[in-house]
Amino acid sequence: MPLNIPTLHRIEELKKASSEVKTFKFHSEEIAKQSEPGQFVMVWNPGIDEIPISIADASPDGELEVAIADAGDCTHSLHQKQVGDLIGLRGPYGKGFSLHGERICMVAGGYGAAPLRFAAKRAKELGKHVVVLEGAKSSAELLYVKDFSDLGCEVRDATEDGSGSYRGLVTELLEALLASGEEFVQVLTCGPELMMERVCEITRSERIPTQLSVERIIKCGCGACGSCDLGGYRVCKDGPVFDAEELERTEFGRWKREKSGKRISVKPDIRAGALLSIPPSRFTPEYEPLLKTEVCGVNFSNPIANAAGFGVSGKLLYRYAVAGAGAVVTKSVGRYEREGYPNPTFFEIAPHSSHSYVNAMGLPNPGIKDYGLEIEDAKHAGVPLILSIFGKSVEECREVAKVAIKYPIDMLEFNASCPHTDFVAVENNPKLLSGIIKEIRSIVHPIPIAVKISPNVGDPAGLAMTAEKAGADAITAINTVIARPIDHTLDIPILGNPTGYGGKSGKDLTVGGKRVVFALYEELKIPVIAVGGIFSAKDVIEYARNGASLFQVGSALVCEGLEIFSRIKKELKEYLIANKYKNIGEVVGEAYRR
Repeated sequence: MPLNIPTLHRIEELKKASSEVKTFKFHSEEIAKQSEPGQFVMVWNPGIDEIPISIADASPDGELEVAIADAGDCTHSLHQKQVGDLIGLRGPYGKGFSLHGERICMVAGGYGAAPLRFAAKRAKELGKHVVVLEGAKSSAELLYVKDFSDLGCEVRDATEDGSGSYRGLVTELLEALLASGEEFVQVLTCGPELMMERVCEITRSERIPTQLSVERIIKCGCGACGSCDLGGYRVCKDGPVFDAEELERTEFGRWKREKSGKRISVKPDIRAGALLSIPPSRFTPEYEPLLKTEVCGVNFSNPIANAAGFGVSGKLLYRYAVAGAGAVVTKSVGRYEREGYPNPTFFEIAPHSSHSYVNAMGLPNPGIKDYGLEIEDAKHAGVPLILSIFGKSVEECREVAKVAIKYPIDMLEFNASCPHTDFVAVENNPKLLSGIIKEIRSIVHPIPIAVKISPNVGDPAGLAMTAEKAGADAITAINTVIARPIDHTLDIPILGNPTGYGGKSGKDLTVGGKRVVFALYEELKIPVIAVGGIFSAKDVIEYARNGASLFQVGSALVCEGLEIFSRIKKELKEYLIANKYKNIGEVVGEAYRR
């Protein structure tokens, strides 16, 4: 199990490894003993940011090495650190390399050599023959060349300026090597995306199995937020190492995402259609008579959905449906593009805690006008699509709704309660909330509107009644509980939000969420959608007995994976059959009838 909270480690050794890269060594038995080649750690530069860095080496006795290039504000600040300074680490995360066959070729570009160094060490320990091809602009930028040689690898370099052994691109060196008759059972590669795309083209034609380590913007590190999405894969969880075949029907080599989730081209030539997805095959949800549910005039094959915020991309939402979700809920989307807060933005409240987390993402999103591409992808799932939106004024929400109504959505969920941004003012201002709901209602009718509230207000039931009176068709409860985790060694907040505040989610919310839903059902005439600490069918049943009709899963996706949807459904059906219910609707509100 990875260390899931930024934990301070002292820099044991610093070394300049190339003109751009320094290596940092730490002692961390907990991380090092679990680390595999290709995995990464989240490196927290306190007060600045937290970034993903590949593991360059790890030993059983707890030595951990990472190579950090001076390539941005956070990394530049890290390059000013000295031996003895404290840096936060958590991990290891992700899926690493799988080593196959006796002859392996490793193709590195720039500081992509770092994870391959760890892989080469492991390969040599297994007695494999390793050929390393390393490319850079100049020989001064070559990384770990001596280390590869010392491990017993055959090393060849390629430099664009001719200062190395081969003048040209490392991909050209690979082609020349294969043309000379060299044979490999496997190729591993890490480096710039277009370089790796070319490596995959070459190895595909030669029918050589290839694995590549992909870079994307990573925020949570553990599969929660979906910021690192690549064709529906979460790079931090499903990668960063992929088999080349896995990425053939994704946007790899064509486009990636900004911090906001907005699509941008990888290549300099932006042409029409360059940012489109390859459509997934259309999916037909399973017919489940015991679980089918109707809420606000919308029919659901089952009442389980993801919670808003767990995935910006339509392809990931599609995966949720294929995994068993009866509906999918988008990231909260506003009028304008937002990058969100610096990292750390999502982590476990305590090391190996009982699945409770804190986040301060800062509502990153591409903006409503650029979100249509994700909705197109999500609609292939064939389940109801709930679009989560936010705004801090009537005018702002009006403009969001005007665009939203043009999309093929089944329901809107208005996020009135993000506890760590300026949008929290909406929940705390009933008059403003009423005005926003009335304005949205006038624009999107007859699409139903759910309003998402938190327990951070003094009277959730009273707030829900205000929303109902203004025209809300359902209430989603509860959003995260406000929290402000502190690193007591440095006496500073851990979250990257400038105020240090975030929202607590997971199992710590289960009891409070059920209590709020019970109170809402007693007061409201409109349906209640439950969210907060749902990890099992037992949680769903208790929420249903307290009055909820739909159920959103969030934090459980981090520790249980996408399989949580099918597992909850299976357990629900077993419970309903064993207790002779005709359908799950008979359970809703049962606590009031007994």
